[in-house]
Amino acid sequence: MSYTYNQILDRMNNKFTELSGYEPENASDVGIKIKLLAGELYSLCTEIDRIKLQMFPNTATGQYLDMHAQQRGLSRIKGDKASGFVIFRLDMPVDHDITIPRGTICSNSDGSLRYLTVDDEVIPRNSTERLIECEAENSGQQYNVARNIVKVIITYFSVGMSITNASSFIGGTDDESDEDFRTRIAESYKNTPNGANAQYYIDLAKSVDGIQSATVSGSVQAGGITICVGGKGGVPTNDAYQNARDLLNISRPFGVNLTVTTPELVTADVTASLSIKSGYNANEVIANVRLSITDFFNDLAVGEDFRLAALGRAIYGSDGVDNYTFSGMSDISIGEGELAKVGTVSLTVPE
Repeated sequence: MSYTYNQILDRMNNKFTELSGYEPENASDVGIKIKLLAGELYSLCTEIDRIKLQMFPNTATGQYLDMHAQQRGLSRIKGDKASGFVIFRLDMPVDHDITIPRGTICSNSDGSLRYLTVDDEVIPRNSTERLIECEAENSGQQYNVARNIVKVIITYFSVGMSITNASSFIGGTDDESDEDFRTRIAESYKNTPNGANAQYYIDLAKSVDGIQSATVSGSVQAGGITICVGGKGGVPTNDAYQNARDLLNISRPFGVNLTVTTPELVTADVTASLSIKSGYNANEVIANVRLSITDFFNDLAVGEDFRLAALGRAIYGSDGVDNYTFSGMSDISIGEGELAKVGTVSLTVPE
């Protein structure tokens, strides 16, 4: 802070006394005007100090930090939405199908966290329940909740229906924080576009929404650079690929031949036997593990090897898992332009 309010007020009172030969009375017309002006000057000093902080990326915050990032061709990484499974139950079976449409809204008890069904689903006639996948309404870690938290149907159906989340909702992440974003911006100044800096192209590609990872191969001396961009758990959407290609081509230095590709997918089937903790429902635990496996593969980067030990940690950390064993699986070496993708998932619980 340049000056406090009292410092400004004292300076104005002292200057007035010096020029007039007497001190202004607090309740006088002059004294009140000096206080009002001191308050306005203090507000102006505060705004100047705030602007000073926003002038540089190492101290800027929020939208001002985004503006600095745009000068480097970067954008803030968006967070992910949590996902999980909710059981829809009827008090008694009926003689017709009950349709649960996509977008049906469920929430926690106070309605602060809302989740939507991802597909149209049906409770068959003469049945009483259906396990349905749901996704958080918005991104954010606050949507990661334990079992039996989501119990309210916001979208009206009829009496005689109840819900509860059979699995934990996991995978929700916040938008990139100012601190992490600031670090990436600082790195972009270190890795200037000199035509041979691989990290520069990787960071640029990853700044595009929908691009999870990237690798760079080749060199200017060899005739050009190839950038392989991957999405979350697979090939990026066409829009994400096009946006990444456009940004990379616009940002490439003069004379650099640049090609943008998508990875070749290497499928990894998962076969595991699960031991369930006491008091947990086997179907609910299996649903938890499936989500953990999906999140694990979604986090893999292009060119990153598939390791059983890493997948095992994800499975063991799932709600309700006491132990696990793999069957017929091994580590997979992933090439520079390849991406490991989950294949069939077979999960069993021994009797």
